[in-house]
Parts: sequence; C-alpha cells; structure tokens
Amino acid sequence: MTMKLYYQDSEISEAMVEVIKTGKDKAGSYAVLDQSCFYPEGGGQPADTGNIGPANVLDVQTVEGEIRHYTDVELPKERFAAKLDWRKRWDHMQQHAGQHVLSALFDDVYGLKTQSFHLGKERVSIDLDLDTVTKEQLQEVEDMANKTISRRLVISTKWVSPAEAEELKLRKPPAVEGDIRLVGIDGIDLNACGGTHPKNTSDIGLLKIISTEKAKGGTRVYFLCGNRALTYFNFLMDTTDKLVVQLNAPASELSEAAGALLAEKATADKTIKTLQEQLLNLEAEAILPDNGVVEKLFEDRPIKELQQLARYVISRHHAATVLFISRSGDDVRFVCAKGEQAPGDMREVLKQLLALTDGKGGGNPQFAQGGGKTAEAPERFQEIFRTMVKNFG
Repeated sequence: MTMKLYYQDSEISEAMVEVIKTGKDKAGSYAVLDQSCFYPEGGGQPADTGNIGPANVLDVQTVEGEIRHYTDVELPKERFAAKLDWRKRWDHMQQHAGQHVLSALFDDVYGLKTQSFHLGKERVSIDLDLDTVTKEQLQEVEDMANKTISRRLVISTKWVSPAEAEELKLRKPPAVEGDIRLVGIDGIDLNACGGTHPKNTSDIGLLKIISTEKAKGGTRVYFLCGNRALTYFNFLMDTTDKLVVQLNAPASELSEAAGALLAEKATADKTIKTLQEQLLNLEAEAILPDNGVVEKLFEDRPIKELQQLARYVISRHHAATVLFISRSGDDVRFVCAKGEQAPGDMREVLKQLLALTDGKGGGNPQFAQGGGKTAEAPERFQEIFRTMVKNFG
C-alpha cells in the first residue's frame, strides 16, 4: 500500500519514491509507488500532476484500492525523485479550503446545505439546496468569509473511528467506511474530507463569489479563492481598461456608454435591413421570366437573401417558376419557388436536384430550399429544372 505523504504534510511537494508496480489499463500506463506526494482525484478535488524521474505524471487515480500514477512513459521498478506541480496543488488547496469556509457560513447563517462541490480549471462551485439566494445574502456571506480568512484560523486534520464520528457534530454524515479523516477550522467547521488544504485560513488569501445559476433544483454558486481570484481581478481590470479606450468613457460610465452604443447599433441594423429589402425589391423588378421560367446562378450568395428575392419575384410574376442556385466551392444551395398560378410541386423539383448532392432540404409545394456538396456543374441542375418544369406544363 502506498504511503500517503500528502496526509502527513499537505505542503510536501518532493520526495524520493520507489516504483513497486507498473501496469497499463484503459487510461494508460501507470506506476504504483511505495510513497507518494501526489493527491489522487477525489472529493471534488482534481488530481495532482508533476513528474517522477523522466516521466510526466498526467493523472492520479485510486483504482482497485491502489493509487495509480499515469505517466507519459513507462517507468521501470527503480527509485526516482518525484516532484509535483506545486502551483497547481497550492491552487487546489486554496480553493478547497475556501469551499469549507463558504459552505460552513451558508449553513450557519442561512441554513443552506452544500449538496456538492466541484473544483474546475477555471471556476469553483458549490450547489446549495435552495433555489432562492439573494444578492444581499451572497454579499453578506462573502464578507464574512473574508473576515474569517483574515483571522488566520488553524486548519487541522485528524482520523477518527466511525463510533467517534457519531459523537461529533459533523456537517454531514461521512461517505466512507472505516476510519474517517476530519478537517477542522477552529470554531468554523468540522467535516469529513479527504482533500488537501493549507495549514491556516490566511493562506486562502481571499474569496470572491462571481456568479450563480439554477442547478439541480437548487442554486449553484461560483467562486474563486487566492491567486485564482487575483488573476480573475486582473483580467477584469485589463478588460475594463480596453473598454475605457474603445468606448471613450471612464470606468464608472461604461454601462451607459455601452447602452448608447447598442441603441445606435439597433437603429443602424433597422436602417440596414430596410435598405437591403429595398435593394432586393429593385433586383426583383429587374428579373423577368423567360417563357415563365427564371434561372439564376450566384456565387457565395446567402441562402436567406435568395429566399427573400425569390418571394419578391413570384409575388410579381404569379405564373413564374424560379430556380436560384448559390455556389461556394463544391457546396451548392437551391431555392425553388413558383407563383400561385404556376403548376407543379417545388418539393419534387428539389428532390431531383438533391439526388445529385449529399445534402437535404425541405419546403412546401410552392417554396422549397436545400443543398449539399456536389461535383456536378450548375448546368446539370438547370437542365433537370427545365425538364421538370416542362413536364409540369
């Protein structure tokens, strides 16, 4: 069995280890060590990474009772220097300890229980068992959390038996059998936990709640701690500085400046749409049927634009049948339409055209559209179209 050095001291980041077993499973090549400072994924906390001698440790998992260190190269059964990615481990420790503080305060102040915890690469979250958490409640808990963090409270661990655990006021019943590892924060929290944490609350640095959303019938609270929170703040500052320049407004007036810009855009979009409709109408006026048939080939023309153009044409020429083709490389799109006095079913026309492509489409007897990739020349599709229109007549 591997000795878990991360339980002896959560700040151990290097050790001499011996590979006592190697193997390969569906996740890759792995090594089992006599002792390890690498934390395996569990309890919402991701696995550590780093290296063992010449091998990079990609993942660490507990499988069939053993801690498997998955590596990019196979390791021989020898002795190596192991070193974990300390920056990553420290980040995990800050987030995990911050979660203990946050969950304890939500429970103590508002009676909101944490149902689950997830430590992601970018965000950290807890799921609370009630879906009505107000901004005022979030702000109060955040303020209390940061005051707690600044008190430099000791974060301790100990092992107890199941019988001893029953006598203690734990946040929730342990989810493991056998001896139970408890993590305590003086006067704040006592909970069964297998993760790694710093030795006092001040090492968490700070805690910032960044957003919430409805999830699983409750509220998911996203937050960041320590260096991760500081990085996020720096990102927001950089973004704000760019917007100040782009919108030519001080930070305090960015919201108003953005609102004014969006209003201008909405007005411009409406004007552009009106002008586009006028242009399509003018284009439609210039399109005249030849013996009741309209055929046109376009390059890279948006299909929605051609659909509108076809509607304008058949509204002017009630006995006309229309085929618009838009080509872009080996991709082809069809718009098939007919006026209310023209014979035939445009779905049948489209079906024959699509038979020479790998695409699909749909519509109704008067109007159909679709397309796909093809090696056929446009003339081939025009030939099919003319034949079908002739048969309709």
